[in-house]
Amino acid sequence: MQKINLSQKQAEIVNLGEGAFLIEASAGSGKTRVLTERVKKLLNENSSKVLAITFTNKASVELKERLSLDTIKNKNVFVGTFHSFCQSIIESRFKLLGFQKMPHIFEDESDRIEIVEDVIKSIPYFTEIYKGMGSKQRASYKSRVLSFISEVKRELAEPEELLTEEGEEHFLMLFNEYQDNLRSNNAIDFDDLILLVYKLFMNNEAVQNLYSNSYNYIFIDEGQDLNKVQYYLLKSLCGSKIKNVMIVGDPNQSIYGFNGSAPTYMQTLFIEDFNAQKITLDENYRCSKKVIDAANKLMNLNVEAVNYVIEGQFEIKRALNERDEANFIVNKINELYELKIHNDIEGQIKYDKIAILGRNRFVFKQIEELLIENKIPHYFKSGNIGVKFETIFMKLFDNYFRIKINPSDRIHSRKLLNLLKVENFEDENQINESTYNYFSFIKNIVSDLTVDNFKKSLKSIENFIKEDSAFSDEDKIQISNELEGFNDLWTEYSYNNLKPTLTGFKNAISLGTVTKHQKEEGVCISTVHTMKGQESDIVFLLGLDDGTFPYYLAIEKGEEELNQEKNNLYVAFTRAKRFLFVTYPAVRKMPWGDNKSRNKSRFLINFS
Repeated sequence: MQKINLSQKQAEIVNLGEGAFLIEASAGSGKTRVLTERVKKLLNENSSKVLAITFTNKASVELKERLSLDTIKNKNVFVGTFHSFCQSIIESRFKLLGFQKMPHIFEDESDRIEIVEDVIKSIPYFTEIYKGMGSKQRASYKSRVLSFISEVKRELAEPEELLTEEGEEHFLMLFNEYQDNLRSNNAIDFDDLILLVYKLFMNNEAVQNLYSNSYNYIFIDEGQDLNKVQYYLLKSLCGSKIKNVMIVGDPNQSIYGFNGSAPTYMQTLFIEDFNAQKITLDENYRCSKKVIDAANKLMNLNVEAVNYVIEGQFEIKRALNERDEANFIVNKINELYELKIHNDIEGQIKYDKIAILGRNRFVFKQIEELLIENKIPHYFKSGNIGVKFETIFMKLFDNYFRIKINPSDRIHSRKLLNLLKVENFEDENQINESTYNYFSFIKNIVSDLTVDNFKKSLKSIENFIKEDSAFSDEDKIQISNELEGFNDLWTEYSYNNLKPTLTGFKNAISLGTVTKHQKEEGVCISTVHTMKGQESDIVFLLGLDDGTFPYYLAIEKGEEELNQEKNNLYVAFTRAKRFLFVTYPAVRKMPWGDNKSRNKSRFLINFS
């Protein structure tokens, strides 16, 4: 086994005894290494039972890889996100929560919006109001209702406690109707996953005891991202038995305030509730000296570059306009790519060592056009979970698959009817007369689909597609690719689960715990939120004009929102391992067509 070299501070944390600890670890300080080595040590030295919670599936995969599959399978350890941990509990305890069958997770925002619309239309009072709205007003109204519902669940609040504006009293009725509608679809949403397990622990002492006896060490990664329901779930799980809790986080990377997260839970409540000892890990092993100096200046920090110091580059570029900004980035990419070798960068400079980051998607329009013109390979990094099918064939398959494993699912039954343009998808005559008469084949395959014949059934679909002349060559290639991706997901899921089920598989896809491995080649284009937890040798950060980053709405709302924006920028800075180029346009074209002068971001005022 490879020996891991640890700094003195890192080694001290790995070798801590029992108790509760808050590790405030700055970006690039090796917190994942520390967490992994401590878990390994505990598992190897005694009969520890470990629960390690991360905030992203990527972080879970990384931790599992570092621990090794054998360690996880042969020891008492669970590694996963809050959502996957709660899913595993609900799968075995759903009857205690009032469900007759395992509920399905509605992961798609459009499904939840559709439920809100159903609820509005089911109540005559709201229907009349809704009819009088324009399309933008309707979208805004549904979004407000959905945000209210999520906030109620995250904040462990009674709905009436969160009414902030006059006229919002009707949200109470919509909240209750939304929950009833979900239940009638035998479904839950992401917020329910955690809330239901919290309520299960609080209302069922026997179940709480079972799980608090299952672990004696708990680790929480990215503790600054904890929200109220997650923190109280942790407290309810620990009860009076689990005293060994370690939370690792960086308050300067707290950027999910819009989801109710706040560093207060780890910095204040955890210290008080668990009598936790605070330890600071402020070394940086990832970034070059210039990048660390820039991040320190931004946040008024004193993080030290250690281990080995690479000078690196940091530059702020004022461009004439968005096109000039994009030109600068593309020219610099070409220059570095042609250089091939640089002393500060390990190995050859390739496109996959480069990332272009921005606060919002709209800032990428010009750079995307120029990358295409210059034939520079690139891809957009997606933060979405779940699987999106593009072909009609696979959309039909997916909707009927959902209905097969959850007959109560009215949302996807309606989507299927709309796709087929029929009134009854079980009526063979209607199907034969429909545009997609091959749905009869899909229905037969899915109806007979089981865990045991899953791969064989997908192979039958592939053969059917190849032989049917109704599909063009392009359709055949696209459907075949989507089938292959779906098959890969099943392979990954069934390998990692001792008792695979079709329902468990679909929910695992919803949570993103099985992922479609897409070939991502070239320059990575990503929003800062999506890039969190990852890094690149060379980073271009564009759109640093005031009103774009920080966003104008954050400027209007003031202090707390601006703090989140600054943290977001700190995260962006520290994604760069070696070179960081920050750009902004002196003139930006506004959505209504006018050109408007822009100032450098207020966060960059102290930079020369």
